[in-house]
Amino acid sequence: MSTKEKQDQLVEILRSWQHVENKSVAQAADIIDRSPNPVIRMIMEIIQRDSAFHFRVEQFIIDSIEKQAVTLTPDDLAQVWGAIEAHIEAERRTGELVAGAEKALAGTRNVVQHFLISYLAHDEKKHDQLLEDLGSIKRGMYKSA
Repeated sequence: MSTKEKQDQLVEILRSWQHVENKSVAQAADIIDRSPNPVIRMIMEIIQRDSAFHFRVEQFIIDSIEKQAVTLTPDDLAQVWGAIEAHIEAERRTGELVAGAEKALAGTRNVVQHFLISYLAHDEKKHDQLLEDLGSIKRGMYKSA
């Protein structure tokens, strides 16, 4: 399969994925409208926002194939790397806070709070991974330069 054929296949998959994300946004909105429960509403709002953002990321990938290639240069990273390192440090602090929150909840029966702290912990780990991956891209660029 040629690169062009693979790209076309990827775009087709992403467009199908976008339909799923749109359906998820609509379903979440329906559940939010139907439920007065604040826990259910909070969870569905999280899912709704994530799905909407997933749609944007998928569109970004599609546009990078169909409209304009994406570039990321060492200079792009160098311009903001100090700020990114400061953000990495802030993310480390949230890890400490998550650990403190988990410790504070240990032995309690606050299942909703446990659930939401767990969600926040997973999301913070996702941020850590994104920044770590960006650092890997940076290191790869400098090795190849």
